[in-house]
Amino acid sequence: MDHQQKKEVTRRNLLKTAGIAGAGAAVLLMGLKDKAQASSGTYPQIKVANLKELKTGKPVKFDYPLVGRKNMLVDLGCPVEGGVGANKSIVAYSAFCTHIGCGVELDKESGMLICECHQSIYDPKQSGKLIEGPSPSNLPMISLEVDKNGDIYAVGVAGLIYGLRNNLLDGEEVK
Repeated sequence: MDHQQKKEVTRRNLLKTAGIAGAGAAVLLMGLKDKAQASSGTYPQIKVANLKELKTGKPVKFDYPLVGRKNMLVDLGCPVEGGVGANKSIVAYSAFCTHIGCGVELDKESGMLICECHQSIYDPKQSGKLIEGPSPSNLPMISLEVDKNGDIYAVGVAGLIYGLRNNLLDGEEVK
């Protein structure tokens, strides 16, 4: 290989590396934008339930942040990552699998969230972490707050809900 060929290979590798780094930076910025949206107050705040209404292991379904965006809130009965309430045991997740958007349900036996179509399994005790299956990512977690009266509010979404480019576009806001 002569000196000129070595320069071309080096330039090509440099361009490839720059392209990969640029794509990685774009993905990182999109993730940071979603987290910023959730914390900046652009999401609506809606009441989902009251602490007195909850039964351990029995999901409460609700739309958020827009009509038709199904989610479930559940008291898991033990402290969990991202949990709210006195025991830090209450969490909420999108009910749309991140694979192709099929419904996700809480399996009472295992305590896992399982997709009805291709059996992706998510752990609600670990922030909706993907445990097994064809899904590309964890379930989006709904950010919750509890007020002094025990009312539980959805206040944001950490992650992108299946089928959307932006969790807040193209829909009617839940009121």
